[in-house]
Amino acid sequence: MIALARRDSQPVAAFTVDVEDWYQSCVDYDAPITERVVRNVHRVLAVLDEFAVKATFFVQGRVAEAFPKLIQELVIEGHEIQSHGHSHRPLSRMNRAELRDECERARATVEDAAGTRVTAFRAQDFSIGAENLWALDVLAEVGFSVDSSIFPIRTPRYGISGWPLGPHEVALPGGGVMLEVPVAVWKSGPCRIPVAGGGYFRLAPATLLARALRSIADTRPPVVYCHPYEFNATELAEYRGAASAGLLFSQGLGRDSFVRRVRHLLTSLPFGRFDTVLSAWGLT
Repeated sequence: MIALARRDSQPVAAFTVDVEDWYQSCVDYDAPITERVVRNVHRVLAVLDEFAVKATFFVQGRVAEAFPKLIQELVIEGHEIQSHGHSHRPLSRMNRAELRDECERARATVEDAAGTRVTAFRAQDFSIGAENLWALDVLAEVGFSVDSSIFPIRTPRYGISGWPLGPHEVALPGGGVMLEVPVAVWKSGPCRIPVAGGGYFRLAPATLLARALRSIADTRPPVVYCHPYEFNATELAEYRGAASAGLLFSQGLGRDSFVRRVRHLLTSLPFGRFDTVLSAWGLT
């Protein structure tokens, strides 16, 4: 594990946004990216602006292709742009050739739109696990040096049991190293409790989330994530009949309170961009 030393004048927690369109990422991988993603990103920006917080946007390549001006706007406003894959197909379903193509396209499309270098990656649906850790080697081969894809708890959908909770270097089969920076998981006694974002933000008690993130910040950088569509409390109603009732129900739980919870968390810790926070903790 890397020894960490924090600079007190810098933000201690990273606020990250996985930029994707809900229907395309959750229902039909081949559906077109819609204008909804632009409107929802603007909702995120409005909240961040309230607290003068700059964030990191992990952008899906297909979003960057469809709406390059949105990505340029984020850069102009001082936010960091990194990669969230090209499609939203899980990396765990790809062979090495398919994964290399996915990663090359992911990096190139976002760099073309942003006009900035892309060096960090977050897999769609945290889809790097024990069975495809070799994916980190592919990421390094195409030019990524930082990854935030491995969820350090095993869940029914993703994650690796017992994975280190803090940032650490992973030795790669090709001889290089990858800086792995997991999203926030709180260790309370023998339990590991996910508090990083998404459904965990929507369903866990707000006071628990704030307490957990402050506790994590005592020893390592808390990294939280969200999605633009979570800032739109009414969007899912537009998909009645186009998505299953069960999916709409589970995805809608806690959606009404999501923005309020984010506002509360932004007052609990000094948040900033992923790269700024890693630098503040002496990791880059």
